[in-house]
Parts: sequence; structure tokens; C-alpha cells
Amino acid sequence: MENNVTTRLTKDARRDQLLDVATQIIRDKGTEALTLITLAQAAGVTKPITYNHFATRQSLLHAIYKRCDKLFVDTMNAKIEHQAKSFDEAVQLFTEAYLECVQQNGREYEEVVFALMAYPDHRHIRRVIRDFFCDVLSDVFRPFVAQRELLSPLRMAAIFGAIEGIAAMINESRVKPAEARRAIEDLLCCQLKG
Repeated sequence: MENNVTTRLTKDARRDQLLDVATQIIRDKGTEALTLITLAQAAGVTKPITYNHFATRQSLLHAIYKRCDKLFVDTMNAKIEHQAKSFDEAVQLFTEAYLECVQQNGREYEEVVFALMAYPDHRHIRRVIRDFFCDVLSDVFRPFVAQRELLSPLRMAAIFGAIEGIAAMINESRVKPAEARRAIEDLLCCQLKG
């Protein structure tokens, strides 16, 4: 006799499961295919469960976006804060963490950002992302850069733009990860070494 007992997930575990399924829907079919109803169907849950976690499609997309940002920061912090002893190590570890995140979620992240831009609340999301990235970049390299003007907001924005362009080329399969790694490391060394 088979035992068909379903394990009940905690609220946080269910939310993580729904975000995983939503990301997979985006990966397979794009953001247009993601609704709270298609999420419920794909996750094998009732519609009220998805609506309890994410009241709207916009809040679901925003949760995916925030989760990607958190993954990026957590990955980078784990690598750099505990391992980087020099500028060159920080460059190597930052690049490694960034490319890891791009390869895991890059295309899906970009699709989510574009979808969020359609909502008035998120029309400035690109600026928010740029400012967030620039703050993270400054925080990572501050212990290793003696000349503070090398960490200016303008320079950080220029680095962000270049790195974002490299990430787009990775997502478009126009460059190999090893080429991207060298380009990012060269960029950081040229821009931040005094």
C-alpha cells in the first residue's frame, strides 16, 4: 500500500519553492508566461497559496528580483570578506562571484527587470540597480584602494556599465566565461589601481 502523505512546508520554504518554480517558468517560457495562476499550476498548489505569498504578479517579479540581488551579495560577501587579503585577490573573487551569479540567473534576472520596468512603481529600477551595484563595488574594494577618488560614484557607474555590458554578452552567448573573466579583471585593475 502506497503512502501518499504530502509534507507541509513552512511559509518560508513554500515561498522559496514558489520562487524556484517561477524562475524555472521564466527560464523555460519567459516572463510573459509567468502569472500567479501559471505559478500555482506549475508548483502543484492552489491559487490562494500563490496569492497569499505574492498578492500580484508585480510583487512576484519584485521578489524574484530581490532574491537575485541577495544571492549576488551573499555570494560575493562569502568569497571576499573571508578570503580576500589583497587587491588582486579581491578582484579575482569579485569577478568569480559576479560571473557565478550571471551564469546562474543572468538571463532570468534581465527578463524580470524588463518586466518590472512596465510598472510605474519600478520605472527607475535601472537606477536602483546601478546605485546598489556601485555601493557594493565600493564596499568590496574600499579596504584595498588607498586613493578614495578611485571609488567615486562616477567611476563606479562607469565600471558598472562596462560589467553590465559584459554580462549581456555572456547571456547572449557572445563571449566565453574565461574571456569575460579576463575582461572584468582587467577593467577593475585599470580603473581601481592607483
